[in-house]
Amino acid sequence: MSDELFVDGISGIGFGKGAVRIDFFALSADSLDGKGKPAKERKQRLVMTTEGFIESFAMLAGVMEKLKTAGLVAKRPAADGGKTQKPPQENDPGSPSPNF
Repeated sequence: MSDELFVDGISGIGFGKGAVRIDFFALSADSLDGKGKPAKERKQRLVMTTEGFIESFAMLAGVMEKLKTAGLVAKRPAADGGKTQKPPQENDPGSPSPNF
């Protein structure tokens, strides 16, 4: 089977009504954005169940680890310089939900 779709990236991801929707884009061959670069054009939308998305995410995380091990992806420092707060503990009065 040779059904392949090339995309340059993901332009958006949304969740609603029990499904995850992922919009893919490709760079335009003939139109430019406001900065003079090729414009992003939506190519396809992938709609998945939440279970399918979770399984796919786990597979993608595995590939990312292999890319890091191979030295193809550099580990980025935390955006806040490593000052990330730890998540609220169970029964923490500052937590907005008893589930977190």
